[in-house]
Amino acid sequence: MSELKKLKRTVMVDVCFTQSMTGFDPVEIEEESLGSLYQVDDDTYILAFDTVLDEKKVTTTVKVTNGNLSIVKIGDVHSRQTFSVDEWYASQYFYGGGSVVCRNYTKKLDYALTEDGGIIEVLYELWSGDTHLGFYNLEFFIR
Repeated sequence: MSELKKLKRTVMVDVCFTQSMTGFDPVEIEEESLGSLYQVDDDTYILAFDTVLDEKKVTTTVKVTNGNLSIVKIGDVHSRQTFSVDEWYASQYFYGGGSVVCRNYTKKLDYALTEDGGIIEVLYELWSGDTHLGFYNLEFFIR
């Protein structure tokens, strides 16, 4: 197993999330947080940061490796999502003893990361069975 190499003690993470859910007005959320950027090997980075949503802490871990992106959030609602261009993956949400599993289809995944920071962007669609739930764009600006 590779040893984690901490690239910077802290990084600033700007998170921009836009959702266009079917039947609802588009919503945009912007957050800024301090986080840590790690490098596992030449192609794998892990970004970890905390944000506060409705006065409750949410811990987010983002892993980028070889054209794949995984996001795990721990808070009142825990979630696990995986993305890869032109691929279908399960998006899992766990809350209060219950869970929901949807499918996501990744339309775009771009990232450029160095020890100085970088950017991660994913554009995807979310589905529940045959029902299209909407389009989502998530961007992380790391500096």
